[in-house]
Amino acid sequence: MPTKRAKAVKKPPAGKAAARSAKTPARKLQPRKAAPKAARKPVGAKAAAVRKEKSKNQALDFSAFPPESITQLEKWICLACVWDVFTRHIGLAPKTALGEIKRYEPSVAEVIASEITRPFVAAHSIKDPCPYCGAPPKWITRLAICRIESGKATDAVRRELVKSLPKSDDQFVVITEKATQQHAFFEWLEKVSEGRDPDEPGWLREISQHYLSRKEPKVDWQAQLAQVHSIRRLRGLESGWEVAGGRLLLPPELFDELILVQYLVSRSHKAGGLTLEGRYTLPELFVRLRNGGYLRAVGIHAHNPSDALEQLLDRLSGGEAAVKFYYLVDRRDFLEKVKALKLGKPPKPKSRELRGSV
Repeated sequence: MPTKRAKAVKKPPAGKAAARSAKTPARKLQPRKAAPKAARKPVGAKAAAVRKEKSKNQALDFSAFPPESITQLEKWICLACVWDVFTRHIGLAPKTALGEIKRYEPSVAEVIASEITRPFVAAHSIKDPCPYCGAPPKWITRLAICRIESGKATDAVRRELVKSLPKSDDQFVVITEKATQQHAFFEWLEKVSEGRDPDEPGWLREISQHYLSRKEPKVDWQAQLAQVHSIRRLRGLESGWEVAGGRLLLPPELFDELILVQYLVSRSHKAGGLTLEGRYTLPELFVRLRNGGYLRAVGIHAHNPSDALEQLLDRLSGGEAAVKFYYLVDRRDFLEKVKALKLGKPPKPKSRELRGSV
């Protein structure tokens, strides 16, 4: 029996098949739909956000300043106490109170005050509640403050630093205090004397480094003193300084000033003051400076040791010449904590005295 021939199927030309397959690609090879533009974040903006988060509350760099011209301190404030005073005692509306708190800038009197009163708290631990109202530590914020003493070595650097700081929301503010050079010198003297034990070896070198850094702020005295074992006077040297034979050689006038500063730092320790030349009482120091020619060189003609010391201090400190202190206040942590006031009210004071006070 004859078999039927299978009907031949016409194959399309290779060109047409390729064209058809190009028009209808396989489903699994279809490209994914692009995400909406709103969901995408530009790389630049993302990197900027990362940098912003990383630099948030980052400590400022004061390495360009002479170390003896700056003093760093901090103030801690309980925002729960502030909120209680503004809303309950003064009677401000929450929105008004929030605006007043956000605009707060400390005064010079608040910055330099030695006595701590509400709402300021002592150096705070992240685990300790407020000592006044008992609020959790999350409501206690820190103001980081750096005091910069004006002068030729600091003014230009200070202006550049302030110019580089962000201006939004007054994250940084500068407050100014007028003073005298004598006031600045005695505050510096108190700072370098604090916690010193004249019985410890090496403290005379430390005091010498502090004073030389204040006198000649452009010199790296720490590096210079690291390579010497002693400090001596070199007669005939009128200015500058030299390093020779493992010794730092100073002009007679600068060396005698160094002796005087060491005496001032240590004079309350036992009898007299300890210096590089040994221990001196005030009459002994007076004789030493007179015989060495220092009193004559600086124009001190007093015959009484106490009168001579008073005149020496006036000359050494700069007297009544004007000077300014610039307090650079970092409010970044403060502003971050103030944002929490929008989300929830602080707890009411736990102290009965504070609850009943007006």
